[in-house]
Amino acid sequence: MKLFSRRNLILFLVLPACVIFGFYFRSHLGGSVTRVGVARVRLGDLTQTFRTNGVVEPVNFREIRAQFPAQVMAVLVKEGDRVRAGQPLARLDDREARAAATQARSQLYESEQAEANTRNRGTVRQLEGEIAQARADASLAESILHRDDTLLKQRAISQSEFEEASAAHQKASDHLRALEKQRDTLTGELDPLAQKEAQSRVQQARMALQNAGSRLEQTRVPAPISGSVLIKPPRPGTLINVGDLLAEIGEIDHLQVRAFIDQPDFSSIQVGSPVQMASNGFPGETWEGNVVSLSAVLTTVGKRIVGEAVCSINKDKAQLPVNSNVDLTFTSRELHNVLLVPVDAVLQKGGRSYVYSLRGGELHLTEVRVGASNADSVVVSAGLKSGEMVLNDLEVPPHEGERVEPRQ
Repeated sequence: MKLFSRRNLILFLVLPACVIFGFYFRSHLGGSVTRVGVARVRLGDLTQTFRTNGVVEPVNFREIRAQFPAQVMAVLVKEGDRVRAGQPLARLDDREARAAATQARSQLYESEQAEANTRNRGTVRQLEGEIAQARADASLAESILHRDDTLLKQRAISQSEFEEASAAHQKASDHLRALEKQRDTLTGELDPLAQKEAQSRVQQARMALQNAGSRLEQTRVPAPISGSVLIKPPRPGTLINVGDLLAEIGEIDHLQVRAFIDQPDFSSIQVGSPVQMASNGFPGETWEGNVVSLSAVLTTVGKRIVGEAVCSINKDKAQLPVNSNVDLTFTSRELHNVLLVPVDAVLQKGGRSYVYSLRGGELHLTEVRVGASNADSVVVSAGLKSGEMVLNDLEVPPHEGERVEPRQ
């Protein structure tokens, strides 16, 4: 019984030692090597991008908005029609506009007449001459009348001859008084302040007539530019208010894309930044372009704070439909000839960055300094050299000193 117990004790002590030795032999003497995925540290280029969407629009387009309340009486075009600048697109109720134009013309005429009277100094000088002649005529007629009165009493002339002299005197006197009244009226209107006021009234009347004419013209809803009708006027009978959209005209031969970009990404692009476009309507097709303008201020759209970017579109492929949505990929940064490792190779521990480098067939945890990154790669600025191998295998839990070999 004692012999059996001693044998068991020996087995109990020896067997674990054999197992431990076997594991050690396999790990350190080549008995077991873990096959892992690795990547080579390389020099290359890093491109940072972000995605958003935008709307295709003409480079040159104009919106027509109502300048006054009115009712749509007729629509003269449909979407897609080609129109020339000035061509009527619709007809609005113009009764009030016509009445305003008529009144403005009348006011302008009266103002111009009044202003002409205040500045007609030449007429006053002419009247003075006419008045002098009229006084002489009236004085002569009065002398003749006194003479004929004496002759009538002496029965030297007839009653009809005396009445002719009396009528001539009356006519000469009336003419003189009329001229003097006209002169006095014009002289009173030659006040400098009155002249300025009259000129101001004429300018106001002309402006009123211009506004009335413009309003009457707007009842035709003229096309501001030549192009295609992108949005047609509202249907007849529609009541419109100031600011309502009446129509939109654009040149569809020259297109661009307008995009609203979230604040963090907006600050990473500039005029000239490249952009790639894709449309669900053209599977597999892409268009290239560049940022041509950026908004000076950010705006709030819903819950987003965004900036506005306008992008050019090349013409190498099929034309994108106006007002269609497109997916945009902006290139925000490009770095050339930098040291790169895969994103999955970098570990974060305690706020520091590490990789498992492969040296002498073993894994060694190595601290690195990283910089810019994209979805695939990370820039390494310190800790590694080009050509080194690093662990790039998410399926294998790494250990310091573990013997590994690259998986083929």
